[in-house]
Amino acid sequence: MPEGTGPKEVWTPLKIIQWATPYLAQKGVSSPRLDVELIVARALHFDRLKVYLQFDRPLDPGELATIREMLKRRALREPLQYILGQREFYGLDFSVGAGVLIPRPETELLVECVLKHLEGIPEERRLVLDLGTGSGCIAISISKNIACRVWAVDKSEKALERAQMNARHLGVPAIEWRLGNWFAALKPQDPPQFALIASNPPYIPLQEKAELSPEVRDYEPPEALFAGNDGLKAYEEIAQGLQGRLMPEGAAFFEIHANGYDKVSKILATLGLRETLQRDLQGHPRVFKLENP
Repeated sequence: MPEGTGPKEVWTPLKIIQWATPYLAQKGVSSPRLDVELIVARALHFDRLKVYLQFDRPLDPGELATIREMLKRRALREPLQYILGQREFYGLDFSVGAGVLIPRPETELLVECVLKHLEGIPEERRLVLDLGTGSGCIAISISKNIACRVWAVDKSEKALERAQMNARHLGVPAIEWRLGNWFAALKPQDPPQFALIASNPPYIPLQEKAELSPEVRDYEPPEALFAGNDGLKAYEEIAQGLQGRLMPEGAAFFEIHANGYDKVSKILATLGLRETLQRDLQGHPRVFKLENP
């Protein structure tokens, strides 16, 4: 949609899709047509299907301006989720924005493992701690799917504010939010032990930064992505505070790098807990479980 679009030129959803799809493709966007469709749908407050039901509807100047601005941002490789302001995770719509890690589909496996474990614990003992909550996607998804009490920690004030906003929007008011680094964020009145601890910590080695897409490398918060040159710093820090934090028969679940299982196992083996590995649908190591016998 060129800047010089004349006042008499009529733009419709279909015309924008036809023009903008090759435009975004030239900029290196991996799914240009889908992205354009979602941008148009958001600008018109439609769902994606309705865009095609009204593909020849003339767009007003305000709608065109909104679409043009969104397309500019996407052409610069800003993540589509930031542009749209939301990301679906575990069947829920989470608000996301700059400074907050975008929830990934792979992390849904972590939530599934957590919920399965909690089913075997009496409700009154279901005390859950989410370390590095980010958008709140793990803590909120757990709370929405099983009766429990949840504490959620993050060292980023911006992330914690976003998580609290998501909790209000999704009707989960009872989570206890804590600002700070890992276990140090907990208050004296918080439980000394938990039935379940969950975390999707930063685990990408800095040496892999150049391999990431511009959407990830240039826009998402580095403190939520990278954990030292080897990607293990967060696990080392968590391991230092994990001793004695699990109730009897309690468990800790960690998302891990696809190539990080052996290294993470070596770090956490010093705690003397029983370990289990869950692979994702591609067969990659994904969820590392530590259980207190």
